[in-house]
Amino acid sequence: MKDAPVLHAGELAFFQLLHGLVRVLPHSGARRLGRALGGVAYLLLASRRRIALANLELAMPELDERSRHDVARGSFRQMTAHATELLSLGRFDAAALCRRWTLDGWEHVTAATSGSRAAFLMTAHFGYWEMVGQATGLYAPPVLALVRPLDNPRLDRRLAALRTRFGLRLIHKHGAARSLVRNLQAGGRLLVLLDQRVAPRDAVVVPFFGRPARTSSLIARLALKHRTPVVPVYAYPAPGGRYRVVARPAIAPESDTADPVRDLTGRCVAAVETEIRRRPDLWLWMHDRWKMT
Repeated sequence: MKDAPVLHAGELAFFQLLHGLVRVLPHSGARRLGRALGGVAYLLLASRRRIALANLELAMPELDERSRHDVARGSFRQMTAHATELLSLGRFDAAALCRRWTLDGWEHVTAATSGSRAAFLMTAHFGYWEMVGQATGLYAPPVLALVRPLDNPRLDRRLAALRTRFGLRLIHKHGAARSLVRNLQAGGRLLVLLDQRVAPRDAVVVPFFGRPARTSSLIARLALKHRTPVVPVYAYPAPGGRYRVVARPAIAPESDTADPVRDLTGRCVAAVETEIRRRPDLWLWMHDRWKMT
């Protein structure tokens, strides 16, 4: 892209400005700032707003128009609050960060990660998914997360530094196979976000809110290979700039079905859908999830 250096410089300048602003606020103020910015983004980003509303009409037809707007607006506010709070977390050391969490159902993570075998954790772009990486990195290390690097390399390095402060390790999706296998063989834990559309070559098509959706088959293939269940983990906002990290019962792989990979992927996606239905305003509705072409 011809103007990429200019764009990247502008993105980095905005990041630094926002980071500086967040650091002079109390942590709870970072959430309020983020939600306010999300309200503005909902008004200004018309194309993303249209995608969010269309997705809601497709996935949750029981909602009336006003409710769809309320959920979509809440989604924008949640996404920007997530960003400002991630920047704000840099002020805390590990002990202070742990005091901001309430763990619910963590015995499911403990059971999956005991011993030296590989373990598989799943989350989604729901609530405070970066907090899932921080919590599992601290309490169930070593945890590897598959990520797509940002197009802006300087911004990507800044974000990676925030993500990897407490035990989480990042592996880029492209060209990661050998490193991933080596770490799993050594008893590593893999954290995957399973709710976004992927390229056809990497996907199986399973129902999501009753509609076919291209979904990564990676975690299902690995869980079946290692005969290890998948534990869903999510992070919810709590009052006062705090969080509730929730682990749900493990999803066990079953190899005696007609299509084990599709079956396990479908059950994992169904678990994500169940979580989203609890608080639809916390999910990333502005992603074009059901596009098949």
